[in-house]
Amino acid sequence: MAVQTKTQLRLIGGVILLFNFWLIGTYDLQGIPVLLLTFGFAACYEYLVVRQLTGAGKT
Repeated sequence: MAVQTKTQLRLIGGVILLFNFWLIGTYDLQGIPVLLLTFGFAACYEYLVVRQLTGAGKT
């Protein structure tokens, strides 16, 4: 069950990331904002949402 939940959460994150790419292209963003909208979002989403909701962060 946890694998299916992780997959669904990662698909949602992928859709949000595609939206971020659209924002970057539409508003011609460059530099630090691009890093924050891509790598920053992906890392934070994986660590704060996926790991916490699926219980992978528990010791």
